[in-house]
Amino acid sequence: MQVDRGYDSGIVRPLKFLFAVLAFFASALAPSPCHCFSPLPSATKWNSNDSARRDVGPLKALFIGGLFGKKETVDPNAPKRVFDVPCDAGSVKVGGLRFALGLHLIGQQGNPEKGTWVANQADDGLLDMFFKDKTGMFSVTLGENSISVDRYGPRPSLPYLLQESVILHDFLDELNSLAFEGDDIEAENRLLKPKLDAIEKARETLPARKA
Repeated sequence: MQVDRGYDSGIVRPLKFLFAVLAFFASALAPSPCHCFSPLPSATKWNSNDSARRDVGPLKALFIGGLFGKKETVDPNAPKRVFDVPCDAGSVKVGGLRFALGLHLIGQQGNPEKGTWVANQADDGLLDMFFKDKTGMFSVTLGENSISVDRYGPRPSLPYLLQESVILHDFLDELNSLAFEGDDIEAENRLLKPKLDAIEKARETLPARKA
């Protein structure tokens, strides 16, 4: 049987051309890796006692790091200011007040039960209170012009926050007593002279005290 070469050419050549066109478009449309953006590394943060870890995904790492190349870091162990009690300039008798407040906080170690808190006076003069579950602590800083309280711990537990509020309400009561109570104490002999409503303004930063 004799094959018509002209007929064969007329069918095969258009098919080859069609396959070539399809192959061209297939290669052009195939996904290729983009090198315009490099992947964001995951950020890892640890809590203060290394008992738990939090992994921050790429999107959250982007916002933590700042947009448009702005680099900012968040230190999970940085303290959070709870409140300040500003006082008249130079009115805080730091040594005597540290002694009085240290005794007060030692007396609060068993509130509401024994072993709830551990009081410590640091080498730098700070008064520290450590909570039993080790998720948080607070530190009292005494200056000549103010008394400050800072909280430490990236993720303090709910029991810590509740008990911290109780302790700090009592702490402010003690400051108020040292500043204003006792008619037989001369003004110049007071351990501190808070500015007007300073103690009550500090109290407003805390959850309401139970009735």
